[in-house]
Amino acid sequence: MKNAHDDQEPSTTSVLAINRRIDPGRRIDPGSDPDATAPRPKGNRSTQTTTPQPPRDGSSPPQAQSGRLSLSGGNDRWMRGMVTAIAAILTLGMLYIASDLLVPIAIAALAYLSLRPIEAKICRWGVPQAGASALLIVGLFSSLALIIALLYSPAQQWMSSAPESLAAIRSKFQSVAEPLTAVDRAGTAVDDATVPLKEDRPQIEVAYEKPSIVDETVLINQTGQMLAFVAAIAVLTFFMLSTGDDLLNRTLGVLPNADSRGEVLKKIGDIQQSVGRYLAQITCINIGLGVAVTIVMWLVGMPTPVLWGVMAALFNFIPYVGPLAATSIVFLAAASSFDTMTRACLTAFAFWLTTAVEGQFITPTILGKTLKVGPVVVLVAVAFWGFLWGLSGVFLAVPLLIVQRKIFASFEATYPLAVVLGEDACEPGEECDPIKDHKPIAEASPV
Repeated sequence: MKNAHDDQEPSTTSVLAINRRIDPGRRIDPGSDPDATAPRPKGNRSTQTTTPQPPRDGSSPPQAQSGRLSLSGGNDRWMRGMVTAIAAILTLGMLYIASDLLVPIAIAALAYLSLRPIEAKICRWGVPQAGASALLIVGLFSSLALIIALLYSPAQQWMSSAPESLAAIRSKFQSVAEPLTAVDRAGTAVDDATVPLKEDRPQIEVAYEKPSIVDETVLINQTGQMLAFVAAIAVLTFFMLSTGDDLLNRTLGVLPNADSRGEVLKKIGDIQQSVGRYLAQITCINIGLGVAVTIVMWLVGMPTPVLWGVMAALFNFIPYVGPLAATSIVFLAAASSFDTMTRACLTAFAFWLTTAVEGQFITPTILGKTLKVGPVVVLVAVAFWGFLWGLSGVFLAVPLLIVQRKIFASFEATYPLAVVLGEDACEPGEECDPIKDHKPIAEASPV
């Protein structure tokens, strides 16, 4: 017979079962918990609130889903990648759109890095900094003006005789164009066969005017733009040389402590030393190459040999691409100047051989560690900066590549990019600036 007390008080087993359902992570001893045997109110169990406890295996409890984007783990990397890509696209757009403003600044900055050591030596003789800067600027641009004045007359002669020269080259290549002439004759025969079909159609006369090689209006506009461009570079370079240290000191004053200022000053000095050494060495090499090419062109009987020597010196600032372009120009000029194609080919070969000896033996020996960049990287840099800044970017590609390499080498996150651009990879345990004990990529790779 059922006792009335059994209907009012639940059993110990049922109490334990209820508590396990409420809190599975907690063990309840009925003897130690005074509430374990207390009667439970009957009704809807969903109204009871419990505090979730972490699982017994140590794993984290499930989190409630929210509408916010988590920045941890893969999402954080994804966001950083997106921000980096957007910043890179905006930077490229700025470089392309503002090229008219940035190109003179870049040239003036490179001139400052190259001329600053010379200015410091002049200042040691008691010359004021502004006077030394003015002396360097006047000497540099006077030399450029003298070179332009010497080359203006022969360059103008070549430009004025360009139509006749092109006609002479075309006649010498007539044998190569014979198959094309046969195709043209076949097309003319087809046109003659279809004349009856075209008799009723109105004939439209097209007047063709032979364009001139040099348009006077365009020449005046280009000359004005060039003078403004050169003047902007001269003014910027002068003020960078005369007040560059003051600007640098103000920039260093923003840094929080002396260690940071010393580190930044060291990196700037490293960039200045690398770029200045490269520009000084490559300028001396190119001057020597220009003299050698002038002598060779004079020996083979090429007209205006000084013009080709200066062209070789200028084009040699563009590695790999410049000498090939200069050789092509010399070949066309020789083909229009000499009677036979054999002599034109020999002249172009002599020019190419001179530049090849310089590029394969002299430049690697003198530059040494200054320019340790592969041909692929150089060609990509030339194409990249040429696309952004045109001809000026082509000439500035290698100096800007050296600056980029030094900047990338100053940060641990971008150091692998500096190694790709030619920076020395540090061996473990050796002193390596700017990052010590940095492993090469081959050793750091798990493959």
